Amino acid sequence: MNKFFVPNNIYQDRISICRDCVFYFKPTGTCKDCGCFMKIKARLAPMECSQKKWEKTTKIETPDDLPPEFIEEIKELWQDLKTGRAKNQTAKRRMIETYNTIYNAKYSTTTNCGSCLEACYMGIKRLYKKYND
Repeated sequence: MNKFFVPNNIYQDRISICRDCVFYFKPTGTCKDCGCFMKIKARLAPMECSQKKWEKTTKIETPDDLPPEFIEEIKELWQDLKTGRAKNQTAKRRMIETYNTIYNAKYSTTTNCGSCLEACYMGIKRLYKKYND
């Protein structure tokens, strides 16, 4: 699991800034400038806003469990993956980005490699089962 999550107070500050920003695309929770899913990006210490509205930090915490927004993301994402195949390209990209973030992996979000996609799918599936039981 990624060891570079920011504490809740920093996450709340960052995501609040994002939600008030003109580049924030509310329907998907993405930034129209950098294209990132902000629930995820705002939680990671080494990340910074492409518009310089918030910066990376060295304040990190190693949680015993995933932050709640990641659990929510997994549950939402699973609706687009539960058939065993991503519903569309956006779901595929979200799956890979979420997997990369949680497991500190580096799969390309544009990969079509079957074993890479299977690893991401199985990782998300394990977490879905863990948090949905």
